Amino acid sequence: MEFPSNCEAIIIGGGMIGCSIAYRLAQADYDVVVFEWRNIASGASGRNGGQVIQLDGRDKDPNSIARRLIYTKENTKLLDELTEELDYDFELNRCGSFDIAFNKKEAEELNELVEIQRKAGDKEIEFLEGKIVEKMFPMLRKGIYGARYRPTDGNLEPFKLTFGLAKAAKKHKARIYTRTKVDKILINNKEVTGVSVQGKTIKAKWVINATNAWASFLTPEIDILPLRQVAILTERLSPVEKPSPIETVIEGDVIYTTTQTKSGNVIVGGLRTQPRFRNDHYKEDVSLEEIQGSTSIITKLFPSLSHVNIIRTWAGTMGFTPDGLPCVGPIPNVKGLLIAAGFSNGMANVAIIGKLVSEYILHNGKTSLPLDPFNPARFYKRKINWPEPYNYTILAEFLKKL
Repeated sequence: MEFPSNCEAIIIGGGMIGCSIAYRLAQADYDVVVFEWRNIASGASGRNGGQVIQLDGRDKDPNSIARRLIYTKENTKLLDELTEELDYDFELNRCGSFDIAFNKKEAEELNELVEIQRKAGDKEIEFLEGKIVEKMFPMLRKGIYGARYRPTDGNLEPFKLTFGLAKAAKKHKARIYTRTKVDKILINNKEVTGVSVQGKTIKAKWVINATNAWASFLTPEIDILPLRQVAILTERLSPVEKPSPIETVIEGDVIYTTTQTKSGNVIVGGLRTQPRFRNDHYKEDVSLEEIQGSTSIITKLFPSLSHVNIIRTWAGTMGFTPDGLPCVGPIPNVKGLLIAAGFSNGMANVAIIGKLVSEYILHNGKTSLPLDPFNPARFYKRKINWPEPYNYTILAEFLKKL
């Protein structure tokens, strides 16, 4: 394959973050090349449930909530703009999201969390009593105690969003090479000079590592933890009234679930995902127990759908950091080397991070919103004693203790 000998910026990773950065740079007439070792959206970008949840998790730190909201609110606006800009329907549906309580104690905790969020400046979030939730979301089982609710959350088709961004980047003359693995990032005298691909050198002023859970293979100074999740897809169903994403706890497992695609299939998943050792989180096999666990979500949450057939299942790997925020920005001590990885909730960040990283490159480090909360320096060469083995629930408990 013929590669260019040089360009202005190389992006490693053809997921939604890499393609978002490529789109913004190419839009500004920057000479950008993307290398993806498999195919566009073949990692977490094409394997998640498509839930757009602006503030996932049950963070009770007001400062952290306020900080995250600045970026996710802007991301929400930009996603709306992309529906027009990309000329590519990625099925954005702002149908709201629910964080559901199945007992009185949990409902009290969610109510308290809503109060904390509102005091932190989140005026949109609200607590709904169980009867109201059941009326708004009739497919849900009865006996709900309450829910945290945000009306502007919803779903999108992550495959289509990523392909739409890639297509728009190519329209602006970005060059995207799939099935092309970057062997090494080239650095000389503390300055990035390009990458090595299949024994060939491609020179560039900027290199951006956007490989999410795989980032530490190329930039080991920043520890990005892989976390594997499992999902299942039902046969096509009639349109579900308010098919909103759900965040909840079932049998002690934290799950994020429910997306109905435009074609009618419903995606759920995450229950009983096996704890695994770190290297096994890159494997995309799915066990019978995991399929049974994810399938049981349907009967536990949506009894009226207990008769539907499951037609597909898959696993995908997302990236995690010790504070739950991605690492975005320059890697210390290497001029021109950036990282944009560690996204456990890519849809809440994809549009704003693409914009900010491109601004950083185009305007000599100046950005319309500060990248400080995501500064990779906070974890530079920091050793984290991650739990082994782990799954999402074990990891969530571990992160609370850090």
